[in-house]
Parts: sequence; C-alpha cells; structure tokens
Amino acid sequence: MKENKKCNKDWLVTLIKGKHMDIIQKAMQKKQHISNREELNRQTWQDFFQAAQHKKVFLFGISTCADYFFEKHHDIRVEGIIDNDVRKQGFYADDFLSGAVGHPCGHLNISSMEILRQYRCDDVVILVASSNFYEQIISQLEEMGIRECFVLVIMEAQKRSTEKDFTRAIDDLQIRKNYASQCCQEEMNNRKIVFYSFGTYSDHGKYITEALLKLRGDLDIVWLLNDLRTEVPKGVRKIQAGNWKRYIYEIETSKMWVYNMIVPDYVIKRPGQIYIQTKHWASITLKKFYLDSATVQDVPEKVNNWKYNSKIIDYIITGSDFDTESCRRGFDFHKDVWQIGSPRSDVLFREKECKEKVCRLYKIKSDKHLLMYAPTYRFDKSKTGYLHESRAIDLDFKLVKDVLERHFGGEWCILLRLHPSVAKAGAKLLNNDFIIDTGSYEDSEELVSACDIMISDYSSIMFEPAFVRKPVFLLALDREEYIDREFDLLIDYDSLPFPIAESNEELMHNIEQFNQDEYEKCLCDFMERYGVREDGHAGKRAAELILEQIESIKGENR
Repeated sequence: MKENKKCNKDWLVTLIKGKHMDIIQKAMQKKQHISNREELNRQTWQDFFQAAQHKKVFLFGISTCADYFFEKHHDIRVEGIIDNDVRKQGFYADDFLSGAVGHPCGHLNISSMEILRQYRCDDVVILVASSNFYEQIISQLEEMGIRECFVLVIMEAQKRSTEKDFTRAIDDLQIRKNYASQCCQEEMNNRKIVFYSFGTYSDHGKYITEALLKLRGDLDIVWLLNDLRTEVPKGVRKIQAGNWKRYIYEIETSKMWVYNMIVPDYVIKRPGQIYIQTKHWASITLKKFYLDSATVQDVPEKVNNWKYNSKIIDYIITGSDFDTESCRRGFDFHKDVWQIGSPRSDVLFREKECKEKVCRLYKIKSDKHLLMYAPTYRFDKSKTGYLHESRAIDLDFKLVKDVLERHFGGEWCILLRLHPSVAKAGAKLLNNDFIIDTGSYEDSEELVSACDIMISDYSSIMFEPAFVRKPVFLLALDREEYIDREFDLLIDYDSLPFPIAESNEELMHNIEQFNQDEYEKCLCDFMERYGVREDGHAGKRAAELILEQIESIKGENR
C-alpha cells in the first residue's frame, strides 16, 4: 500500500513538472502569478464575486487562460468578450477556444475595447484572461476610467496556494483521446475532406482543393486554419486549428484527411477513413527527413509520432521516382503511393497571374524583375532540443542587385523569403527600399512563380523554379558546417545543376558568367536522372484519385 502511494505521488510530481501542466501551473512555475503591482497580488475570487454583484462582467483576452476559464467556470456569465488582436475580433469565442464549445457564453462575439464605451465605468468589471500581459491590459483599462479589474491567473494561483490543490494537473493527451472517442460515435460524412497545411491555405492541399471544386460541387471541404480571416474559395469551410474540440470533431467525422504535416497522436483513425499525406515539398528534396533523419531520430517523441503516422497513412502523393523512394524511407511507408507530380508546383505554370498578384500586393512596378532570396533555417543544438534559427544571412543585397542589372538588364527588386520558422528575422535585413520582406506571404509557390531568378542555400525550394527552367544560384557561406554538422543530404551537393558559391564574390562571378542554354542542358539531365516530370496538372490528377475513392464509397453504400 505504501509503495502504491509513493507511485501515485511520483506520478503527480511528474505530471505537475511535465508537459501536462495546465496554464495555471505553468504560470505559477514561471512566477507569472506574481505582479509588480502589489494590490493585484491580493486579489481573490471572493473579491471578484463581491465586486461583480449587479455589474456587467467582461472577459478580456482570447488565449489559453480564456480557454481555462470556459472549461472551469460555467457559473460565471459574462456580458461580452474583448481582445486586442484584430484577427479575432468579429468572430465568436467558440471559434477559437475548445473550452467555449458548449459554454453558455461561448457564442459571444469578440469585440475591441471600444465596446466598453457603451457602459458607465462604475457598472463594469473586467476579468483579465492573460498570463503574460495583464498589467498592460489593466493600464489600458484604467486609462479609460475602469478600475474594477481582476486577473484570472492570480486568483486561481491564490486559490490553489490556499487549498494546496495540486490535483488539478490535467493530462491533456488523455482528455483529447477521450473526446476523440466520443466523436467516433458520430456518423461519418463520406463527402467530407479535411485539409491541413501549416495552418494556412497553401501548399499541395490548396491546389488539390481548387481542382476538387472544379470537378464536384457537393463536397464538404474543411480547412483547419490559424487565422479565420484567411481567404478561401467559395465551397470551403474554415475551422480554427487551435480549437481542439472543433478540430477533433471535424477530423473524426470526415471520410478523408489530406495533411502536409503530422496528424496528432490523440486523433483516432476510424475504420474506413482515408489518410492522404502530401508532405510539404515538391518532387525532389535535398535533405533526409523524418524517420530517415538524425535530427528526428534524436527526439523520441517525434519518432513515436511519425511511427504512428506511418501506420495510419493510406497514400502518399509524390512527384518523381526519387520522391517516392525517399518518402518510403522517411515515412517508413510501404503501401500505395500516388506518383502523380506535385500539386503545389502547378502554380509555376501561371507566371503572369502570380507576378501581377505579387506586384499588386507589394506595390512593385510591373516592369521590374524579381529576385527571390530564400535561405533555409539552421538548427541550434547548443540549446535544449533542436531549435530553428536564422544564421549566415549574409547576402550582399546591393552588390547582387547591381550585378543582376548589368548582366540581365532592367531594374530589380529582391523578395526576401526566410523559412516560416524564422520569418520574423527578416525585418532585421530590410535596410534598402529594393528589399521586400515576403515572410508573411502564405503561398511560397506563388512567389516562386512570380520571380525571375532565385538565390538559395540548402532549401529544397531551389528545385521548383528549375521545373520551369528559371535560373537558380546557390550561396552556401557555411557549407562545411551545415552539411557536416546539421544535415544528411540525399543528393551530393556538388552534383546539383545550379552554380554554387561560398562567398558573395563567387556568387557575383557566377551571375556574370551565367549561360541559359548550358544551364538548361544541365537541368534536363538532372531532372531525367531523378525522374521529375512536372506539367502543371498534378492537382487535377490528385483530385481525380480522391473522387475515385469517394465514388467507390458510394458504390459500397448502395
């Protein structure tokens, strides 16, 4: 009996210290429940309820703290919900927060602070649901004359300290698995297809969706998105990807999943469901990935997640012989492959349309030429785990612009496109008006299509302009360190069909000596060697195969 008690205690300590801590425990661990303003540190739930009598309560903040509020406090009715993030305003709380689904106040509209001007300051009480910015929020409210402000994380921390209540640690994974099991009791919609692509409307799934909408009008196409303001075609439903209850419901009641990333391990694949993995590169990739990569093999959690996915994937969409073989290793996948080309590369054959769109957005004159600079991220192994960072972004932008104008003619702009994981670093490099940060542009392939030339280093995006014979130059300033210490390559770097430079001076020389005819001959030989044949119709082929699956389902149900 004593041993069992010790085991239970050890489990609880592990749970509290580990990844399953709830938002209040995490805040307490980081000391976020201790304010610089002493009067806030004394707040209790008793004070809040006393102040809220006969007043209008507003919840301020749509975040993890707000999610906790909706999960735990069904007894508190709020008049309205406020958030400073304009991307959330106009939507409903249960669009973003799983805890708000089914809550009496979950379908309230999210507003800006301006809504408070409709009320007398003395008639309002604010419950601030933020663990990071509550002091700044309260300062904003005080400038409006509102004094009754209470901080959720401080009052919860006070309650736990008083009650010594350490049993609130939540095993989120098990909760989500249980919810997924409940959703599995719902009827499956054989016409529903759920798409996920980095939480954006982009990549292969975007072009498969376009093709599906042209071929069929009766499908329920759902996209899981980070930003509900994202523009999508008519006929597509949007679900907030961070709202795990809605996320799970949609995926568990759909017939098909089309993903370019990993499916979470709390998702249950039901009998008869079809999981199509598109991955997030085109017909050829430079580096090893997933279960074939040391950077994943060193992280057991990632290995387990990818092994789970490899078991439940039904089809992988690939674009070449090389792509098929590398996917079999990277996914440890030995079932059917749809080797039909890369749907996301279809847009490369719409150059005029894409250039007009990009130039219009960034206010670039249509007669200017565009260089896309797209270096990849690096791994920082000096910190815990493998973290993405941007290093060696040392292109001489002014020099390369001058050389391009001398050799190719015309005026040039440079589209800076850092890897999404380090895109914010782009702002530090914008020291000339001819450099345009395109890090927030969702569809990188539209940028590739719009550009005339690309410079990269080790990113597999280098191959995509080459599909349509555009010049690509490589600037590998840290080549030895990157290849020897960070990544195993699938292709010998020296065998690439692109001019390689290890200094800015060498890059300028390569541009000055560039010959299009010789370049195209190298490209043709390379693409033939790896079995790459893009033609702009891969999305349609993928859509037709998906519809074949749907038609076979209809036949089975007759």
